[in-house]
This record gives sequence, structure tokens and C-alpha cells, in this order.
Amino acid sequence: MAELSEVNPVWGRTAPDGGDYPLLEGSARAEVIVVGGGFCGLSAALHLAEAGRTVALIDSFEPGWGASGRNGGQVIPGLKVDPDHLAEHYGADAAETVAVATGAAPDLVFDLIDRYAIECSPKRTGWIQLAAGPKGMGQLKDRVRQLQNRNVDVDLLDRNAVAEATGTESYAGGLIDRRGGNLNPLAYARGLARALMTHKATIYAHSRALSMKQVSGKWVVETSSGQLTATHLLLCTNAYTDGCWPRLAHTVVPFVSGAVATEPLSAALRDTILPGGQAAADNCRLLSWFGLDPAGRLIFGGRTGAWSETSDPADFRNRIRRMHGIFPQVKDAEVTHHWSGLVALTADHVPHVHRLAANLYAALGFNGRGVAMATLAGKLLSLLIDEGDDSAVLPLVPLKTIPLHAYRRPAVQSVVLWKKLLDRFAP
Repeated sequence: MAELSEVNPVWGRTAPDGGDYPLLEGSARAEVIVVGGGFCGLSAALHLAEAGRTVALIDSFEPGWGASGRNGGQVIPGLKVDPDHLAEHYGADAAETVAVATGAAPDLVFDLIDRYAIECSPKRTGWIQLAAGPKGMGQLKDRVRQLQNRNVDVDLLDRNAVAEATGTESYAGGLIDRRGGNLNPLAYARGLARALMTHKATIYAHSRALSMKQVSGKWVVETSSGQLTATHLLLCTNAYTDGCWPRLAHTVVPFVSGAVATEPLSAALRDTILPGGQAAADNCRLLSWFGLDPAGRLIFGGRTGAWSETSDPADFRNRIRRMHGIFPQVKDAEVTHHWSGLVALTADHVPHVHRLAANLYAALGFNGRGVAMATLAGKLLSLLIDEGDDSAVLPLVPLKTIPLHAYRRPAVQSVVLWKKLLDRFAP
């Protein structure tokens, strides 16, 4: 399995070093086993450990190795589905509770950062969403209306305000949601792991879960070199879910998202791009997102030209062209980093929380909003263990596979082509 330096995320340049975690060897026991060391698994384990539970977390590599350490670091409030439409997914009784809880997810992230003094360059200056054309602007106007009706601190931005806030004239307008922010995601993941180790918890690295079964009321998870036994089991593997639990991997589509980073920009140039410190994403069907890291590198991401994880510069030509189209002022800046990771998409665009068996839960499908949503989902999983199904803020849903999942690549390719055409001709 590739080292972080090989998958090439820029965040490792400013993140504190990861911990020295043992390999699972022989037999070990805990009250709760957490499989997966991304934001969801780390948050679940941390909240359980804070409540006094003995927790063992295992990861195929190390905490933050997957998409949690490679994403854009954008702390986005709420779900992709607008609040007025949540009843279609969760029912009328639960919809407002879900809207409030997911909208407040950034509060949880920044509270954990403050409580454990996590060094991850956090900025809570808001999050900007951008509209490429009239249709996208209409969507944002409706979203702002819905959020303002719920007393959310959000405002609509016209074309001139967007140009001033972002440094690009490529968008028709946008919104700023002041609940959001940004951070170094790898540093945040490693900070959660260090916080977890201050409690009754053990992290096992390079320990891939190969199988799991229930024996005499206990869950037994086998790796290549050992086994863990516990009463409760949480699966927090998101886009990296494999075949350990039947059909779970077929409930999401892993989508490759990639990013490039420039060399540190000059102070004069840096001051022209996102001068307020926000991060931004547009609402194109094939969206682009961007922000600055603490060293002043422009980080620009979205769909790459590859269908599997890659750090080959040739696979990022479309990202660089798009970046230069939006920010022509950086055309002379050298692109020094190229990387990608997997995003878990669900068919209904909302996260799924499952009760898979007695004392076994899973949460996955954060649809590109994993910093805040996965952190929240981890906390909610911890409450399911401590308080039972009645505590479910995100209602539990039955495991439902995506039809023809085995043919997802050609299907996604067709959807990507269609969305490209729509973005070009009907913005």
C-alpha cells in the first residue's frame, strides 16, 4: 500500500507527523471495535472513549491515509439536499431535526479542535458556494431563502461581490454561509487520533479487517496477523468499503476526486485570491473547489481525467486547465502537487446510517462533505451504542444496494459526459 508521500497530498507539508501505531498481533479485546481511521471512525472512537468505553480502532494503513487526509479541507455545513426537501428522504417528523443537526456539524468540528488543541490551521471565516450561470444562481437564491427562513447566517452574493471575495470573475454570483470554514484535513485527522490516544483507546495501523463474525454474542474481527473481540462493532470505511460485510460496498459509488496545488504564491498574488480566508466550491454538475493553504499555495480540485486513484500529472491536465480558466493570474505559477482520493456518493445524495446486525452499525456516503458530516456521523454512531436506536438523529435506513453496481464505471462515465455537456450548454 502506498505511503502518503507517494499519493502526494500537499497537506503533509504542514501537518504534524502521524503517530507510531502498533500492528494488531495476536488476540485483543475491547468494548467497541471501530473499523476505519478516517473522520467518521476517529470521531466515533473519540466520543465513545470520552464516555468511558474501551475502544480499539483498526485501519488498513494509518489514520487519515484515505480521503480524510486528501480532501480540500472545506468544513461545509448541511447536506447537498436543501432543507425544504429533506422530508423526501427522512420523513416530515425528522426533516427539521436533520437540518439543524447537519447545519451545526461545523460547530462539532471546531469544538473538537479547540478542546484538544488540534493544530490544523483552522479558519472559521465561512464557506462560499458559487454559481456558474443563471440556473445555478437560481438554485442558490432558493437555498439562501430556505436557510434564512431558518435563521441561518447566510447571504447571497452578486457577481461583483463574488469577484471581490474570490478573485475570479468566472461566476454569476454565489452565497456565503458563515457557519463553515476550512482547515488542513490531514492535520485534523491526526489530531483526532492523538486526542483518542489520551483516553481508553488503542489504534492499530496496517491492520486490514479481513472478516468479521459474531460468536457467542461478541464480534470477532480478523486481520492477517491477529484478531479483535468486542461487544460492539462500527464500520466507518466510507468510499474504501470492501467486501467485509455483504453488500455494504454496493450502497455507494466510489468517485475519484483529484486536486492540484501550486507553489506558494507571491504575497501580492495571494492577496487577490480569497482574501477573506474562505474556501469555495461551485454548484456546477461537475463541480470545482478551491482554497489556499497556510503557505499560500492555491489548491484546486474536482473530477480528474482518471477512473482510479492517481498522482500522475498527466491525469490532472483538466484540473489545471480549469484552474487557469478561473484564475488566469496563476498561469505562471508552477503546479507542484497532484493527488486524488475516493469520494463515496449515494444514489439519493444523503449519508446512510445502517444497523446491519445486533450491535453492528455503519455510516457512509458523505457525498463530498466529509469533514463536517463524517465527524458528525461518528458522534451519532457513538450515541447509537450508548443510547440505542431511539437516539438516531440521522434516521437508520435499510441497506439498499445500487442496481447494476458491478457496471458502475461505464454508468459513471456516461453520467460524467452528460454533466459536462449540461455544464457547457445549460449553466
